[in-house]
Amino acid sequence: MSDLARKDLFVCLGIWLALEIVCFAILPVLHLGQTRSSLQGWFLLSVLMGMGGASLMAASTQLDQFFQFQQEIGRQNQMLRSLLVAVVSWLGLIGIGFPLLVGSLQVFGKVFELLKS
Repeated sequence: MSDLARKDLFVCLGIWLALEIVCFAILPVLHLGQTRSSLQGWFLLSVLMGMGGASLMAASTQLDQFFQFQQEIGRQNQMLRSLLVAVVSWLGLIGIGFPLLVGSLQVFGKVFELLKS
């Protein structure tokens, strides 16, 4: 793994961990979301997606660097390789940002519940 890919991995893990703490520790304590016991399934899914997403981000960096060193790249192959790197990166971002989706659903669910009553 290159230094840049390793840096991307640790930065993505840090961002994901911060989102995990906010969404699964702070929001339930502030009563802005569901109880911790009801979030256990979401938490386990978020752990898998976050670590997988950080790994995909590092892999996309490594893949991009690998493709840059290829000498004989036609225009068609260049576009396909760029598309592959972009898709892997976006899948990684979805995994890293999954706790944000869960936290948003909690907060908006609480807001709509308060407005409804």
